[in-house]
Amino acid sequence: MAYYHAHLEYGNAGHLWANNSEEKITDSLVLPFINGQVISLNVGSASDAAIKLFNMKNATFLRVYKTEKALETMPQKTIWQQMKEPAFQAKNDCTSDFLKKIKKDAASVPTTSLLQKAFQPPKPNVFVIMKFGDEVLNSAYVSVIKPVAKKFHLSCIRVDEIPDSGKISDQILEKIAESKYIVADLSGARPNCYYEAGFAHALGKEIILTIRDGESAHFDLQGHRFIQWKTESDFKRQLTKRLKALEEAKGTSSDTD
Repeated sequence: MAYYHAHLEYGNAGHLWANNSEEKITDSLVLPFINGQVISLNVGSASDAAIKLFNMKNATFLRVYKTEKALETMPQKTIWQQMKEPAFQAKNDCTSDFLKKIKKDAASVPTTSLLQKAFQPPKPNVFVIMKFGDEVLNSAYVSVIKPVAKKFHLSCIRVDEIPDSGKISDQILEKIAESKYIVADLSGARPNCYYEAGFAHALGKEIILTIRDGESAHFDLQGHRFIQWKTESDFKRQLTKRLKALEEAKGTSSDTD
């Protein structure tokens, strides 16, 4: 039987879990850490412990250890002291393997958590955020964005193409979370497009911001790099160049000339 232990650090403080099952460490700590959830902590001595709520968004790091035997308090040495020793950490740290297993398990079953989806390896998709009902933008989507994505062996989708009867806003956020790249065209200054681009940014997604020449992004995005395009040929050239750079940086470039 294996025993799992964890060390959670937040600021100058820390918390210890010892002698737990893999399932408990996963459900009680690792997934809440990934999702930024609130958990309960037992704070204080064993004789005077109090349960407090802790927001995992405030955690600095989480490290997981695995031993074949349960940790026990030894004379003059607490479990906490044992776990802080470099030799113990080097021998028993299983954080990397633990996370790989969670990714594999999460990818094998449906999940409703957007942050869990973002944590998984992204799908080879380009999800497009843009204003609907605009002839120029619709043409750019069909004639520029979709064929450029195809050159890089990426599927391309916009929310109006999703054959699903679910709630549109949920579908958009789900596609953003699981896609490799996001193309956000902010022409027309639609509030929902800014919201969706902000959500993608918060998840740390690779975002390509675009806008038609002659229009301006809102002031809080003016410092970001935009593709400003006049014609579809101009748009195609710039988008191809940007995607090629991103793919090369990830080591997945292909011949697209």
